Amino acid sequence: MRKAQAYHLPQLENLSVGNVCYTESMRDPRSYWSQWAERLEVLGVSDLAAAFLDGAGFLRLLAAQLVHASTPFIGSSAASDQWQALASLLEDKNAAQQFVSFLREEDQP
Repeated sequence: MRKAQAYHLPQLENLSVGNVCYTESMRDPRSYWSQWAERLEVLGVSDLAAAFLDGAGFLRLLAAQLVHASTPFIGSSAASDQWQALASLLEDKNAAQQFVSFLREEDQP
């Protein structure tokens, strides 16, 4: 006859997984907008980026998923935060429209 073994589970209060959710460490995505607008202007593609964000529809969501998928390959957490902010912008139609307006305001003299 087999004896029943007692299993001792760890107490829940002793378990810790740290910060699992990236959003707690991420800055407000709008804090990157000026930097992004400047980069796009230097590259000469701010109008193209505005047109993409304005009319891309479901392609924005696909681009957001590609950004999310590439995030683990980014080295620093600061760069990772920017990639996450970009993905968030691409997923949110209202945020994308606000960034388009921001880009167009930057283009005006």
